Amino acid sequence: MARSLVQVRAIAVTAFQETLRRKVFYLVAILAIFIIAMVSSGRVLLQMATEAGEMDTAASVRSGMVQNILEIWQFAAIVLALFLGAVGVSSEITAKTIVNVLSRPVGRAVYLGGRWVGVVTFLWLFQLIGILVALVVARIFDVRFVSTLWLGFAKMLVDTVLLSGVSLGLSVFMPPVVAGAGAFLLQMTPGLVKDYLQHPFGVVRILALALYYLSPASMPSNLIQESFTTQLLHPNSSLYSQVLFENLLYSAAVFIAACAIFARREPRLR
Repeated sequence: MARSLVQVRAIAVTAFQETLRRKVFYLVAILAIFIIAMVSSGRVLLQMATEAGEMDTAASVRSGMVQNILEIWQFAAIVLALFLGAVGVSSEITAKTIVNVLSRPVGRAVYLGGRWVGVVTFLWLFQLIGILVALVVARIFDVRFVSTLWLGFAKMLVDTVLLSGVSLGLSVFMPPVVAGAGAFLLQMTPGLVKDYLQHPFGVVRILALALYYLSPASMPSNLIQESFTTQLLHPNSSLYSQVLFENLLYSAAVFIAACAIFARREPRLR
């Protein structure tokens, strides 16, 4: 067990370093410039609204800035999670480094687990930067929010675990582009089939129900948006936490299935 943990750590460090070499800092730089421009323009609107005595408008501008920062950063993290998960195995196959790793006494599950841990570590650090920036802006502009925002932060982190894990699992037997697209569609499936769950045709209803339960759990509301726009007297925190927990279990189930498939497949070098 201890040996496997050491191997997972070593593979995770390698995966993390590979991610840094993918020049993702360009994305961070672009996001930083965009956020600075957005905050600057927001300050102009805020000043105009304050001078005009439109206090409700000023409060909306302040909360909108923080919300936009979080949503932009979350979108970037989702794109990175899909991409990094989908190329997690194929990049090593292309570079032919996977042969050196698997020729050693390293289990396939240990290898996939290490790749996943490395990717998730990078993604969580990336998201924590965005969360910190948003909280600093909220503090500077005295933006008020409710406690569900912390659950929104948790959802951001769980989404990266889910999407990177599913795309990595699918990449074991699918091309990277298909794996990334498949992971994205799986997360979107509950919303897409929801209207068909009560369809008059039984076949359509059964198919929609099967797709619904084979997909990750869907959060019933936008926690980040509601944290700034709604004062919830009794937020359904238990339901939100249950959805997050179910998605973590879903990620683990996909990973176990991917390990079983990967153990029976020989990587084809390109």
